[in-house]
Amino acid sequence: MTTKEKVNAKGLLRHAYDVMMLLKNNEIEVDDAKAHANLLKQANNILKYELDRAIAVQKYEAITIRNIEDAE
Repeated sequence: MTTKEKVNAKGLLRHAYDVMMLLKNNEIEVDDAKAHANLLKQANNILKYELDRAIAVQKYEAITIRNIEDAE
């Protein structure tokens, strides 16, 4: 994945597969694969949060959800 590439489920699965193949071919260490797995888990949690947020906004039209990403 590049640093500016948008993350989606397909990209996460592709990256997970690539890491598994690197591990299988002994091109990376187990600890590196674990670190990748932890990052993939965190990215998946963010995608789930975004989906849940979109569902809440759609389901409850009058709901006001604070946009914490823009707050400083």
